[in-house]
Amino acid sequence: MLLPVAGCSNDFTMIDRAETHVIIDSFTQADRIDSLDVLVVLDTSCSMNDNFANVATGMDILRLDIESLTMNYQFGYITADSTRLGYLGPYSSSSSQIDMLMAPSLLPTSFYEEGFLAAYTFLTSQTGGEFSRPDADFLLFLISDEDEQSNISPDAFRSWMSAMFVDVDHDIVSITTVEDPDSLCSFWSDVGHKYIELASLYGKDEIDICGSDWSLWLSDSSFITKMKDSIVLSEDDPIVKSMVVYIERQITNDWVYIPETNTVSLGFTPDYGELVEVGYKISL
Repeated sequence: MLLPVAGCSNDFTMIDRAETHVIIDSFTQADRIDSLDVLVVLDTSCSMNDNFANVATGMDILRLDIESLTMNYQFGYITADSTRLGYLGPYSSSSSQIDMLMAPSLLPTSFYEEGFLAAYTFLTSQTGGEFSRPDADFLLFLISDEDEQSNISPDAFRSWMSAMFVDVDHDIVSITTVEDPDSLCSFWSDVGHKYIELASLYGKDEIDICGSDWSLWLSDSSFITKMKDSIVLSEDDPIVKSMVVYIERQITNDWVYIPETNTVSLGFTPDYGELVEVGYKISL
């Protein structure tokens, strides 16, 4: 006797087992500045005469930016020559705009171009100790159209700065001659290699002293005075649909991803001290 045999078919589901890894990038918004000391180390050799107006204008712009954060600030100016520092300051919120604008042109002419040594000599002197307040954040500008010529290396200078200002936030800005085909400088033989290297140690770019409008960049070049509203992701090709953005552990949807720069841009500026986290997956 023959029995009918029912045909059987396999039921199966395709499962995507592509491996992924979760990444979390974050930053903490800087705390509100209570007080800030700004030291400008300026090469005052003859070749720099044309730059004094830019320095004065840039510092005046920076001063206005700082006053939106705190009125407890002071500026000081020295030359890049440790033998002729010519200290001028402190200039504070009570100083007139004319005083600030005149300061760069009132410094003595420098014979040596040793910005690292000049900053070290001043800050370890009695006058420098009185200028640099122990509870104030510190911002150093190094401005020269030539390379730094002392025996102090960028690594050594950064290590000393970190030890000097261990209890406060500090930052540097290098404004110098850059080796760039797009630069307006015609004297690349005087590239500020040590100033450029120091800037890179602080995770930033130098500013081209021959740029047509670097006075505006000058006021926008320090984490101390600039609030962040975006974050560059640490991994390329994130899975965008997996992204979650948190502010102080709370999810926010007010953001956009910009693939051209691999950046998450917030639609607002986080408040002082707030933690921003971006979680996302990447394919392995």
